Amino acid sequence: MAQRFLLCLSVICIALVADVRTPLEAQGQTGPKYKFDPDWPKPLPNKWKLGGVTGLAVDKDDNVWVLNRPNDLTSIELEAELNPPIADCCVHPPAMIHFDKKGNVIGSFDAPQGHGMDVDSKGFVYIGQNTVRKYDPKTGKIVGEVPHVPETPEGQPFVTPTLPVRTPGQGSAGPVAGFITVPGAGGRGRGGRGNNPDAAAQAAVQQDAFRKKYPRGYFFRKASC
Repeated sequence: MAQRFLLCLSVICIALVADVRTPLEAQGQTGPKYKFDPDWPKPLPNKWKLGGVTGLAVDKDDNVWVLNRPNDLTSIELEAELNPPIADCCVHPPAMIHFDKKGNVIGSFDAPQGHGMDVDSKGFVYIGQNTVRKYDPKTGKIVGEVPHVPETPEGQPFVTPTLPVRTPGQGSAGPVAGFITVPGAGGRGRGGRGNNPDAAAQAAVQQDAFRKKYPRGYFFRKASC
């Protein structure tokens, strides 16, 4: 009985695949093909080393913008910044780097770290981090910003992200800091909340109150850029 069931299931799967592929084949269309290019991008200038990449976008000229997190780098990765340097690599990169089609760096500017970005048809760059900031791609200056609610879900005043002060050769605890539960830490850090029912319940109450106070659509009604 089991063998008959598996045979019938296989026939159904084959029929479904054939049904999905038939329209494309009938129209003479094929899916896109991708090829890995190990030489893209070219080696970064100025001894830069990328932090975690949190955003990619292709502009109107088919060049690529890359948003990375320089603050993810640890001190051992930034020894070329020391005076005198104690290693050949590396230094903090700017958060936003512009590459051409061949992988050469053609521009960059620093910005507060974000969690996603995009580029519009005129070349303006947008970075999201609690709010959305609009940048001039040539100067790196903010030319617009979506207003944010005046406080965080925890009741703290909202502060517009600013460029961090970076000490040469001094890095952070790394990109996973705060996401991993440390034994004996009493549930501190983002990784600890899930193991602490009281903290999780308190966070849920805060989020619910925050959403009632600032309902969905508040950001769009306030948007001005």
